[in-house]
Amino acid sequence: MTTHEGHTAAPNPARIKPQRSVKRAVGHSDSRPFSSFDDYAEWVVALGRAECVADVRTKHKDLWGALLMEWYAQGQLACVFAQVLARNMSEAEIWPTVVVSGSWTAEMVTATVDAAAEEGAEVIQLLFACEGTVEDAISITTRLAAHPRWASADRGWLEGESGDSVQIGLQWISSDNTYESWVLGIAPFETMPFTRRWIGAPFIALVLRPTPPATERAEAPIGDSGLPSAHLAHVDDTLGADSVKRLKWTEGTRRAKRALISPDPLSRARAKVTFALPAWAGASLINPSVE
Repeated sequence: MTTHEGHTAAPNPARIKPQRSVKRAVGHSDSRPFSSFDDYAEWVVALGRAECVADVRTKHKDLWGALLMEWYAQGQLACVFAQVLARNMSEAEIWPTVVVSGSWTAEMVTATVDAAAEEGAEVIQLLFACEGTVEDAISITTRLAAHPRWASADRGWLEGESGDSVQIGLQWISSDNTYESWVLGIAPFETMPFTRRWIGAPFIALVLRPTPPATERAEAPIGDSGLPSAHLAHVDDTLGADSVKRLKWTEGTRRAKRALISPDPLSRARAKVTFALPAWAGASLINPSVE
């Protein structure tokens, strides 16, 4: 497994801004623009950090984590907490990145997450270099879920929703077997909810909290393993005792998420869902179970 630790600060934007070629309809008469991966790659080239877009996609993997932070800050993820944190903290402070490329095993990936847990990281994001296809997501899921410290499950549908996809959730289980962690996925393929779909990305991202649930910040539901679940709502939002602003950000996240996902099913964008995959993919996955 070849890894690239991604603690590089995002390029200084100066007066140059990335293009926003991705348009998303919001309501009947409005739309919002966001940047594809190649929009950011062209931005990096304009800043003199790379010679061409192809180089950003293949040779400058150390920039991927910083560019993903920029994507968070732009708002397509819909989470106000992520936007504010990404705009005001360096990547290394909040979301250390490991790029996974070449030959890798579930044991190696598990050890990487364990190391982040030992360091007390709030979050770790694993970027698996690949074409970002459904088949890539299936491969990542099945390879990890075959390891005893990982599991996958079919998350099914929220009441009143249905569709032509299967919602798969990955969980990582702590080394001391005291908690599990829900894994958020980011990928470029069509069945992913818009808030998790970075168009053109040359990787699939798995984002999780490797440290225990912070129950003072959010509930820790009992997960499939029978253990309390850590998830991204447990990340330190830096607001301390400011419950008024926390409520404002929470409501803003809810509204933005609903606006950007609609008319697609909300089921695909739940915190415990890693990948929304085409329905045919369900039979290809390890230990799917319906809640």
